[in-house]
Amino acid sequence: PLVAALLIPSLTPSAWQRGRPCALSAVRADLCGPERVREIFHDVFAGFASSREFAVSQWAREPVLLRGVPGVAGSFTLNDVREAVDSDFLEAGLGVSGGGGGWKMAAVSEPRGSSYEDAKLRYVDVAEGISRGTVVFNSAGAHIPKLAAVCVAALDTFRLPNCLNLYLSGRGLQTSAPPHTDKQDVFVLQTAGSKHWRVFSPPAPCGKPMADPLARGKGNDLLSLDEMGNAPLLETRLEPGDVLYVPAGFPHTTHTEPLPNGSDGPGTADSVHMTLGVDTHIWGLSLLGALQGALARAKLAEIPTPTTLPADTYWELMQVPRSLGFLSEHVASGAGPALTAHELAAACALAEPARWESMSEGEIGERLGAEAVHGRLEKHCQKLVQIQRDLYDEAMKDDGSTPVPGMPRVTLMRVKPHMDKIEQAMEGHLGWYRGDNAAKVAPAARTMAKAGFGGAPRKAVGGRSKGSAKRKK
Repeated sequence: PLVAALLIPSLTPSAWQRGRPCALSAVRADLCGPERVREIFHDVFAGFASSREFAVSQWAREPVLLRGVPGVAGSFTLNDVREAVDSDFLEAGLGVSGGGGGWKMAAVSEPRGSSYEDAKLRYVDVAEGISRGTVVFNSAGAHIPKLAAVCVAALDTFRLPNCLNLYLSGRGLQTSAPPHTDKQDVFVLQTAGSKHWRVFSPPAPCGKPMADPLARGKGNDLLSLDEMGNAPLLETRLEPGDVLYVPAGFPHTTHTEPLPNGSDGPGTADSVHMTLGVDTHIWGLSLLGALQGALARAKLAEIPTPTTLPADTYWELMQVPRSLGFLSEHVASGAGPALTAHELAAACALAEPARWESMSEGEIGERLGAEAVHGRLEKHCQKLVQIQRDLYDEAMKDDGSTPVPGMPRVTLMRVKPHMDKIEQAMEGHLGWYRGDNAAKVAPAARTMAKAGFGGAPRKAVGGRSKGSAKRKK
């Protein structure tokens, strides 16, 4: 009841309806510079962020599909990939599966020698990789100006950390990505070609409690279709201009397919899509991360093995506090501290009812220092967003020049200082929870640059279960 009382309608009407075309300005992003791309994708993401239905009922609970969103189709093509690869020292992986495990990243190419040119990834290597599987450019938004503009648009609208990966898949791949889950809430933006998607309900974490529910089907973990059981929540073919939202932890698998008899046509172009991942679980911006940290700060025992909890309980704990980012726009002004205290107390009652049954909600909040935790979460979130804004702003303004004329262009060197600041911010956040206490808090991700939605898994701060097709509010 408290949560319902603190929720307010959106200040602006929804800019879209699920499964129907958006009523946004039809501008071709492929003909625009980074600043105009930012404006176009700001409209795309604002349709989600301003929607009360999305923020309250769909975010982290169910997939959402939009058709024909203006500005998305053609916004990044293989020609853009060629230009980016030719002008920079970029890294990419080739998604492979088999060998008893899940999806892993192999090298797209091997160095041909010791010189810069011999070590550099070439577009011909990318093209050859696409014919064999899915080529993945992790954190491409940190390196490529036009993609950095998409990241800035997402920061402006969601006000939560994000990361953008680029996926290239050839035609006729029976499996372009095997079943797996991601730590991010992702917005798949199909820019060229087409791809067939199936999205499933999360399998129960307690069925495999030692596996990370947000990284199933990756590395050495195998996630089979049999384990997911029921029919897909959503099965669709994404065409250029389509946008698909998939919550963190929802398994999905993809394939590409040519037209009958191998004929060429609009549906048979190689698939290009951007995946904008809203990164909260990695950086401790979940109720579970906040609760475990608050317990450590209060010198109380943390929740042991959250993956053994009932499915609905686990997923409720993995929600983002509603006082953070765009979610706060759908909460009454000034209600943040009280709402965080309520959410932490409710999380305690859900996870360990016997432990907290003798205490009132107010007593639990006071014991956990809920007001201070709320302030810390807001500060941590804002700091991460600002660091990323500096990173992506710098990438947007990158004109391809080098400090010394004739020097090779390596944007990895430009990106690294920002990555160091992100890691320092995360260590500072965890240190605040620890205080003088040596209690263990789950480790942060080591680098956003290896933050693949399809490669080796990263650790999340917190922990995930099989819920209903749509998670309970």
